[in-house]
Amino acid sequence: MDLARMIAQHDYPLRIVEHEGFRVFFCQGLQPLFKSICRNTARSDVLKLYDEEKEKLMQFLGSIQGRIAITTDMWTCNNQRKGYMTVTSHFIDDSWKLQSRLLR
Repeated sequence: MDLARMIAQHDYPLRIVEHEGFRVFFCQGLQPLFKSICRNTARSDVLKLYDEEKEKLMQFLGSIQGRIAITTDMWTCNNQRKGYMTVTSHFIDDSWKLQSRLLR
């Protein structure tokens, strides 16, 4: 799961696990006992991590005593002719600091 977390946290492409540099440096150089995985396994691990983090976030948001504001943002990518939308929650924590969490 640590590899999936690294891929998600740094926006690495899933195919990084198939790059020669990754295999030589990480798999052989740093940890020779590490068994390399394919990009499909990396994808499966990242999706599993997403589901786990989503469940944690839903439980956390359910425990908030105050109000939660929801905002959306939309934009398009001209190169790919695709539209994107995010949904974000905002709330004030116990220390009176504004917190935001990306929902989708």
